[in-house]
Amino acid sequence: MKAIKLASVFAVSAVAAAVSTSTLAADAIITGEAGVEFVTIDDGVDELDGTDLGELELHVDTGIVYAELEFKTTGDDEGVTTGLEKLYVKQGAVSFGRFDGSVSTGSFMGMDEIYSGVDLVTSTDNDTDNTGIRYKATPELTFAVEATSATDTEDSDIGFALSYVADLGGFKAGVSGGSVGDANAVNVGLQTQAGPATLSLNYGSGAKGATGDTDVEQMTASIAFAATDALTLTLEYSQDLETDGEPSATYFVGEFVSGDLTYYVKNYAGDTSEATIDAGSERTIVGVKTFF
Repeated sequence: MKAIKLASVFAVSAVAAAVSTSTLAADAIITGEAGVEFVTIDDGVDELDGTDLGELELHVDTGIVYAELEFKTTGDDEGVTTGLEKLYVKQGAVSFGRFDGSVSTGSFMGMDEIYSGVDLVTSTDNDTDNTGIRYKATPELTFAVEATSATDTEDSDIGFALSYVADLGGFKAGVSGGSVGDANAVNVGLQTQAGPATLSLNYGSGAKGATGDTDVEQMTASIAFAATDALTLTLEYSQDLETDGEPSATYFVGEFVSGDLTYYVKNYAGDTSEATIDAGSERTIVGVKTFF
């Protein structure tokens, strides 16, 4: 009798696994990019690296569970990093789980190579990207409960964030922000279109750190100009309004699409010290890539 019951359990489990696997396979979307680029840095060191542009993303949406898994080349021989960017469950307008980014920066518009809005950060490596509950009340309004992870020196903090972005006809406007522990943020964004040009303006202010003792104030403006169907030119200007001397920087990207390939040139110049641009080192990048 036990053997029959055990066999039945295994049979039911096998069917469930098969159904689950087929569901995931049917809804999985695989995207990625590959290419080569030549990088020139202001310290006189030239780096030719064609492996940093390898990226493969797996998106799975079962209707209840959404997952986004990324495989990315590191530049080392056969070196790959794997990251689970998103993993959450959803029920109607409510989602629970790990998200990539905070709702507090939801009003940021335009190019974000230098700044992407003032985030909720309680320490250098502790923000609210990993844990949250989101409620999309309307297409424009999102509420969120967000939490930081515990570290060796900090307990986990639970906070609140919201984002409201509305299309007002001739332009879009939004406000977003939140608070977690002693950290807080407020961001305002505006965007309008004038013919082939898209103009964006963003301002963010807040405090970060375990005790909220580090003030943050940033401004970013960008313009994206669609010169032709194939050629797009984008320029971002950003300024750190809180640091002495108010350092500023520009980031230029020119892209030309020909068939399946995108040829591009990028240039960063300025004094900001964002980690995403290698601690402010000025650089020019020329490359070609394809998306799939």
